[in-house]
Amino acid sequence: MTAFSADAALPPRTRALREAGAMLRLAGPVIVARAGLVVMLTVDTLMTGMVDAHEIAFLGLGLSPVMVFMLATVGLLQGSLVLVAQANGAGEHARCGAIWRVALLNALVLSSVFGLIGFVAEDIFLAIGQDPGLAKGAAEVTFHFAWGMPGVMLYVASGYFLEGIGRPRTGMVIMLAANIVNVFADGIFAVGWWGLVEPMGAVGAVITTSAIRWGIFVAILIVILTMRDRAAYGVTGAATPIRAIAGRLWKLGAPIAGTGFLENGAYATLAQLAGLLGAASLAAHQVTINVMTLAYMGANGMAAATSVRVGFSVGRGDQPGIARSGWTGIALGTVLMGLVAVLFVLAPTAIADIFLHTSSDSLGIAGHTVMAAGVFIVFAGAMATGMGALRGAGDMIAALGCYALAYVAIGIPAAWAFAFRLGWGAPGLIYGLLAGVLAGLVLLLWRFRTIARRVVARA
Repeated sequence: MTAFSADAALPPRTRALREAGAMLRLAGPVIVARAGLVVMLTVDTLMTGMVDAHEIAFLGLGLSPVMVFMLATVGLLQGSLVLVAQANGAGEHARCGAIWRVALLNALVLSSVFGLIGFVAEDIFLAIGQDPGLAKGAAEVTFHFAWGMPGVMLYVASGYFLEGIGRPRTGMVIMLAANIVNVFADGIFAVGWWGLVEPMGAVGAVITTSAIRWGIFVAILIVILTMRDRAAYGVTGAATPIRAIAGRLWKLGAPIAGTGFLENGAYATLAQLAGLLGAASLAAHQVTINVMTLAYMGANGMAAATSVRVGFSVGRGDQPGIARSGWTGIALGTVLMGLVAVLFVLAPTAIADIFLHTSSDSLGIAGHTVMAAGVFIVFAGAMATGMGALRGAGDMIAALGCYALAYVAIGIPAAWAFAFRLGWGAPGLIYGLLAGVLAGLVLLLWRFRTIARRVVARA
């Protein structure tokens, strides 16, 4: 009897519990691995806040135009993870190295092109209508973040290669070490610990982080180039059919990048709108988005695990398993974000004060924005895991449409209306985006319900 047929003979409750256990075992390592980069930004925000809340405003506005492109590139590179895993599973080990090299090329070109925004950031901020002083300080942050983008994207491509061949621990160790170094580097350059340099605030935090991002790429590159089986995995001595691999990479990764671009583009737009509300509102908004993004790694991990479990069911032709995996993932993602929401709603000011250090002008606003984020993150988490279910079923075009509706068609206009027309200020930005997410979530769940009821072919 196969595992598939044995599972089918179990009671529904037992099958659901086994599915939940498998989902959580998959999600745990992914959450830890992905959280490393976000923790680095969280430390940057925390250390910057020790200098002045206005420095957090510079950081938030400066990161907004480059983060959206960086995270879209991360989405595209996820296609390389799938390709490496498939090649490794098929025993085509030498092809894994070829895929890695093509991913490196794409990572370098895209991050370098997107990084050029650092040279025109101040003009962009001024054209939007930002205060000249705020625009100047934020543009310095953008510039110094931009030169670190190629380093972190090359690291991500290399990390996906190691994960694809079943060796994710290396990336986790490197990120752990990088975050420890970042704490002390931020302390010295951003805050001015031990009087070694004058405190540089947001710019100092970003300079150290960009340098560390190049360092983690060098570290993971050394690991890959010194693997004992590097020749077997095509790291050295293998041909690289760039055009064929790049075509498959873009076919798999572009829709993922598209959803990431829409979602993070909406967050970047909200940062610009928060800047129009003033430096205090922008600082409160930046702190809120930072803690929300860190918590959101739980939903991202559940989304990845949901994709894998749904994909397994599609591959083995288990139609009931598609529905079971998808709905289990969506439920777990919602519950996980619900637990975070309780903390956000019960102690919003205490959370914000960790970053703002009793800065009264921003802290009062942040108490309301963090509470709004507590409501928002529950439904955003459900949407993320729902998108993971559709991704596992190979229905990314529908997911892309749901995200376009949620974050662009409804979310951004509603955020502007709530913040400016209704006078809700910074919290209104988050509640407006929530209105879009609710609409997109309804459509996304309806789409998965439809998909789960019909025969799904492998992509």
